[in-house]
Amino acid sequence: MKIDYLNVDQDQVNSFTNQVIDELLQENESRVSDGTIDTWAMYSVLFYGSASTPYNYVSVTISSSLNSFDVPNNNYSDPLVTHTEQNRFEITKSELWTVRNSISDLQNNELSNYMMMDYMDVRLGRELEYQMLEDEVAKPIHEHRLDRGIMEAWEMYQLVTPGGIDYGYNFATGNYFSSLEHIEFGFNEELIRSQNPDVNVAEFFDHIWSTRDLVRSEVWLKMESVRSPEPAN
Repeated sequence: MKIDYLNVDQDQVNSFTNQVIDELLQENESRVSDGTIDTWAMYSVLFYGSASTPYNYVSVTISSSLNSFDVPNNNYSDPLVTHTEQNRFEITKSELWTVRNSISDLQNNELSNYMMMDYMDVRLGRELEYQMLEDEVAKPIHEHRLDRGIMEAWEMYQLVTPGGIDYGYNFATGNYFSSLEHIEFGFNEELIRSQNPDVNVAEFFDHIWSTRDLVRSEVWLKMESVRSPEPAN
Protein backbone atom coordinates (compact mmCIF):
# COMPACT_ATOMS: atom_id res chain seq x y z
CA MET A 1 0.00 0.00 0.00
CA LYS A 2 1.40 3.38 -1.04
CA ILE A 3 0.16 6.47 0.77
CA ASP A 4 0.86 9.91 -0.65
CA TYR A 5 0.09 12.91 1.54
CA LEU A 6 -0.92 15.95 -0.51
CA ASN A 7 -1.00 19.63 0.31
CA VAL A 8 -3.43 21.56 -1.86
CA ASP A 9 -3.41 25.35 -1.49
CA GLN A 10 -6.76 26.81 -0.54
CA ASP A 11 -6.98 28.75 -3.79
CA GLN A 12 -6.54 25.48 -5.69
CA VAL A 13 -9.04 23.36 -3.73
CA ASN A 14 -11.97 23.96 -6.10
CA SER A 15 -9.88 23.08 -9.13
CA PHE A 16 -8.46 20.04 -7.35
CA THR A 17 -11.84 18.65 -6.27
CA ASN A 18 -13.68 19.49 -9.50
CA GLN A 19 -11.04 18.57 -12.05
CA VAL A 20 -7.81 16.99 -10.79
CA ILE A 21 -9.44 14.21 -8.74
CA ASP A 22 -11.59 13.25 -11.74
CA GLU A 23 -8.51 13.11 -13.96
CA LEU A 24 -6.67 10.99 -11.40
CA LEU A 25 -9.69 8.69 -11.16
CA GLN A 26 -9.69 8.10 -14.91
CA GLU A 27 -5.96 7.46 -14.94
CA ASN A 28 -6.17 5.01 -12.06
CA GLU A 29 -9.17 3.26 -13.60
CA SER A 30 -6.84 2.43 -16.48
CA ARG A 31 -4.19 1.16 -14.05
CA VAL A 32 -6.77 -1.08 -12.36
CA SER A 33 -8.05 -2.34 -15.73
CA ASP A 34 -4.58 -3.35 -16.91
CA GLY A 35 -3.75 -4.99 -13.58
CA THR A 36 -1.03 -2.55 -12.55
CA ILE A 37 -2.80 -1.79 -9.26
CA ASP A 38 -5.75 -3.26 -7.34
CA THR A 39 -7.23 -0.23 -5.56
CA TRP A 40 -6.93 3.54 -5.61
CA ALA A 41 -8.71 6.11 -3.46
CA MET A 42 -8.49 9.83 -2.82
CA TYR A 43 -9.45 11.10 0.61
CA SER A 44 -9.97 14.54 2.09
CA VAL A 45 -8.63 14.84 5.63
CA LEU A 46 -11.76 15.57 7.63
CA PHE A 47 -10.31 15.55 11.15
CA TYR A 48 -6.57 16.05 11.59
CA GLY A 49 -4.33 14.12 13.97
CA SER A 50 -2.16 17.17 14.61
CA ALA A 51 -2.62 20.91 14.62
CA SER A 52 0.40 21.21 12.31
CA THR A 53 -0.51 18.49 9.79
CA PRO A 54 1.15 19.51 6.46
CA TYR A 55 -1.43 17.90 4.17
CA ASN A 56 -5.17 18.05 3.50
CA TYR A 57 -5.66 15.18 1.02
CA VAL A 58 -4.40 11.61 0.96
CA SER A 59 -3.99 9.27 -2.01
CA VAL A 60 -3.98 5.53 -1.25
CA THR A 61 -2.88 2.95 -3.83
CA ILE A 62 -2.89 -0.79 -3.19
CA SER A 63 -1.22 -3.49 -5.26
CA SER A 64 -0.27 -7.13 -4.80
CA SER A 65 3.35 -6.29 -5.66
CA LEU A 66 5.81 -3.52 -4.82
CA ASN A 67 6.83 -3.62 -8.48
CA SER A 68 3.71 -1.58 -9.23
CA PHE A 69 5.43 1.37 -7.57
CA ASP A 70 8.80 0.80 -9.26
CA VAL A 71 8.37 3.63 -11.77
CA PRO A 72 11.83 3.64 -13.47
CA ASN A 73 11.75 -0.10 -14.18
CA ASN A 74 8.15 -0.32 -15.37
CA ASN A 75 8.19 2.50 -17.92
CA TYR A 76 5.09 4.34 -16.81
CA SER A 77 4.44 7.69 -15.18
CA ASP A 78 2.92 7.96 -11.73
CA PRO A 79 -0.25 10.07 -12.23
CA LEU A 80 0.38 11.95 -9.00
CA VAL A 81 3.88 12.96 -10.06
CA THR A 82 2.60 14.12 -13.44
CA HIS A 83 0.04 16.39 -11.82
CA THR A 84 2.57 17.63 -9.28
CA GLU A 85 4.85 18.72 -12.13
CA GLN A 86 1.94 20.85 -13.34
CA ASN A 87 2.05 22.69 -9.97
CA ARG A 88 -1.43 21.53 -9.02
CA PHE A 89 -0.47 20.34 -5.53
CA GLU A 90 2.51 19.26 -3.43
CA ILE A 91 3.32 15.73 -2.24
CA THR A 92 4.57 16.39 1.29
CA LYS A 93 5.62 12.76 1.88
CA SER A 94 5.05 9.22 0.62
CA GLU A 95 5.03 5.90 2.48
CA LEU A 96 4.99 2.20 1.59
CA TRP A 97 3.07 -0.17 3.87
CA THR A 98 2.36 -3.90 4.00
CA VAL A 99 -1.19 -5.02 4.78
CA ARG A 100 -0.68 -7.59 7.57
CA ASN A 101 -4.30 -8.48 8.30
CA SER A 102 -7.77 -7.47 7.17
CA ILE A 103 -11.47 -8.22 7.42
CA SER A 104 -14.15 -6.74 5.22
CA ASP A 105 -17.87 -6.54 4.66
CA LEU A 106 -17.77 -3.89 1.94
CA GLN A 107 -20.89 -3.76 -0.18
CA ASN A 108 -20.72 -3.84 -4.00
CA ASN A 109 -16.90 -3.65 -3.80
CA GLU A 110 -17.19 0.04 -2.85
CA LEU A 111 -14.83 1.54 -0.29
CA SER A 112 -16.46 3.07 2.78
CA ASN A 113 -17.28 6.76 3.01
CA TYR A 114 -15.00 7.21 6.03
CA MET A 115 -11.64 5.81 7.04
CA MET A 116 -10.07 6.28 10.45
CA MET A 117 -6.30 5.89 10.30
CA ASP A 118 -4.62 5.16 13.65
CA TYR A 119 -0.82 5.50 13.62
CA MET A 120 1.01 3.35 16.17
CA ASP A 121 4.52 3.48 17.62
CA VAL A 122 5.20 -0.13 18.60
CA ARG A 123 7.98 -0.69 21.12
CA LEU A 124 11.25 -2.01 19.72
CA GLY A 125 11.34 -5.78 20.12
CA ARG A 126 7.59 -6.10 20.73
CA GLU A 127 6.45 -6.04 17.12
CA LEU A 128 5.40 -9.72 17.04
CA GLU A 129 3.57 -9.36 20.36
CA TYR A 130 1.70 -6.33 19.05
CA GLN A 131 0.73 -8.12 15.83
CA MET A 132 -0.49 -11.09 17.87
CA LEU A 133 -2.66 -8.78 19.99
CA GLU A 134 -4.20 -7.28 16.86
CA ASP A 135 -4.70 -10.72 15.27
CA GLU A 136 -6.03 -12.62 18.29
CA VAL A 137 -7.64 -9.94 20.46
CA ALA A 138 -8.57 -6.90 18.37
CA LYS A 139 -9.64 -8.68 15.19
CA PRO A 140 -12.47 -10.72 16.83
CA ILE A 141 -13.81 -7.53 18.37
CA HIS A 142 -13.79 -5.81 14.99
CA GLU A 143 -15.53 -8.84 13.48
CA HIS A 144 -18.26 -8.34 16.08
CA ARG A 145 -18.52 -4.69 15.01
CA LEU A 146 -18.94 -5.83 11.40
CA ASP A 147 -21.68 -8.24 12.48
CA ARG A 148 -23.48 -5.37 14.23
CA GLY A 149 -23.26 -3.18 11.14
CA ILE A 150 -21.18 -0.45 12.81
CA MET A 151 -18.01 -1.08 10.81
CA GLU A 152 -17.40 -2.13 7.20
CA ALA A 153 -13.74 -3.16 7.20
CA TRP A 154 -10.58 -3.23 9.30
CA GLU A 155 -6.93 -3.56 8.31
CA MET A 156 -3.57 -3.66 10.07
CA TYR A 157 -0.51 -2.19 8.35
CA GLN A 158 3.24 -2.36 8.96
CA LEU A 159 5.43 0.44 7.64
CA VAL A 160 7.99 -0.64 5.05
CA THR A 161 9.65 2.70 4.33
CA PRO A 162 10.58 5.31 5.46
CA GLY A 163 11.34 4.19 8.99
CA GLY A 164 13.63 4.41 11.99
CA ILE A 165 13.08 5.26 15.63
CA ASP A 166 12.85 8.97 14.86
CA TYR A 167 10.07 8.60 12.29
CA GLY A 168 7.37 8.43 14.95
CA TYR A 169 5.35 5.33 14.02
CA ASN A 170 5.82 1.90 12.45
CA PHE A 171 2.33 0.34 12.43
CA ALA A 172 -1.18 1.55 11.73
CA THR A 173 -4.74 0.32 11.59
CA GLY A 174 -7.38 1.39 9.10
CA ASN A 175 -11.00 1.37 10.25
CA TYR A 176 -13.69 1.79 7.60
CA PHE A 177 -17.18 3.17 8.29
CA SER A 178 -20.23 3.98 6.19
CA SER A 179 -21.47 6.59 8.67
CA LEU A 180 -19.60 9.11 10.80
CA GLU A 181 -21.66 8.19 13.86
CA HIS A 182 -20.24 4.65 13.84
CA ILE A 183 -16.77 5.94 14.66
CA GLU A 184 -17.74 6.46 18.30
CA PHE A 185 -18.36 2.72 18.82
CA GLY A 186 -14.73 1.80 19.42
CA PHE A 187 -13.00 -0.40 21.94
CA ASN A 188 -15.52 0.06 24.74
CA GLU A 189 -16.17 -2.28 27.64
CA GLU A 190 -19.36 -3.67 26.08
CA LEU A 191 -17.58 -4.81 22.94
CA ILE A 192 -14.62 -6.23 24.85
CA ARG A 193 -16.85 -8.25 27.18
CA SER A 194 -18.93 -9.50 24.25
CA GLN A 195 -15.87 -11.49 23.20
CA ASN A 196 -14.23 -11.99 26.62
CA PRO A 197 -16.94 -11.95 29.33
CA ASP A 198 -14.53 -12.49 32.24
CA VAL A 199 -11.76 -10.18 31.10
CA ASN A 200 -10.23 -7.61 33.45
CA VAL A 201 -10.77 -4.52 31.28
CA ALA A 202 -8.10 -2.45 33.06
CA GLU A 203 -5.49 -5.17 32.56
CA PHE A 204 -6.67 -5.60 28.97
CA PHE A 205 -5.88 -1.97 28.14
CA ASP A 206 -2.66 -1.98 30.18
CA HIS A 207 -1.42 -4.90 28.10
CA ILE A 208 -2.22 -3.15 24.83
CA TRP A 209 -0.70 0.16 25.92
CA SER A 210 2.47 -1.59 27.07
CA THR A 211 3.20 -2.67 23.49
CA ARG A 212 2.44 0.54 21.61
CA ASP A 213 1.55 4.23 21.74
CA LEU A 214 -1.24 5.69 19.63
CA VAL A 215 0.68 8.51 17.94
CA ARG A 216 -2.31 10.11 16.24
CA SER A 217 -5.70 9.31 14.79
CA GLU A 218 -7.23 10.91 11.71
CA VAL A 219 -10.57 10.64 9.91
CA TRP A 220 -10.56 10.74 6.11
CA LEU A 221 -13.55 11.32 3.84
CA LYS A 222 -13.55 9.39 0.55
CA MET A 223 -13.69 11.60 -2.53
CA GLU A 224 -13.28 8.98 -5.29
CA SER A 225 -12.11 5.37 -5.53
CA VAL A 226 -11.74 2.44 -7.89
CA ARG A 227 -11.14 -1.24 -7.07
CA SER A 228 -10.57 -4.37 -9.08
CA PRO A 229 -13.27 -7.07 -8.70
CA GLU A 230 -10.88 -9.10 -6.56
CA PRO A 231 -8.49 -6.66 -4.87
CA ALA A 232 -5.27 -7.97 -3.32
CA ASN A 233 -6.31 -7.19 0.26
